[in-house]
Amino acid sequence: MSHAITFPTTPLAASGWELRVGRGSRRRPALEVHTGDGLIDVAVARGLDDSLVRGAVRGRGWSVAWGELPPGGEVLVEFHAGGSVVKVPAVTIAGAFWAAEVPGRYRSVTVTTAVDRVSVRLRRFREARLPQR
Repeated sequence: MSHAITFPTTPLAASGWELRVGRGSRRRPALEVHTGDGLIDVAVARGLDDSLVRGAVRGRGWSVAWGELPPGGEVLVEFHAGGSVVKVPAVTIAGAFWAAEVPGRYRSVTVTTAVDRVSVRLRRFREARLPQR
């Protein structure tokens, strides 16, 4: 009889990415960010890098940002491009992380909490292409 531990997966529709919950050091929750190319980021809750915004990227027709929830667990996420601003509800993951995805190519994301406001430029993300046969 197998006692494998399964962790929740959060699919992101526009990008096709998956956010998975793993276990970090001292049994803390860890957020794993998986793309079509594989694992690109692992963030451990209350770790050395407890960034409000851990990652922010834009791909072909979509933009994604993720990070660690602050004390109180509330974030407001806004994606910016030119003069337009889109407010996006953040998904809470494992009670320790947040993620937000929006269709469209945005330039930056601003995450606001009760005591902090952080703006980050989205970096461009290109998935590797499989070799032609």
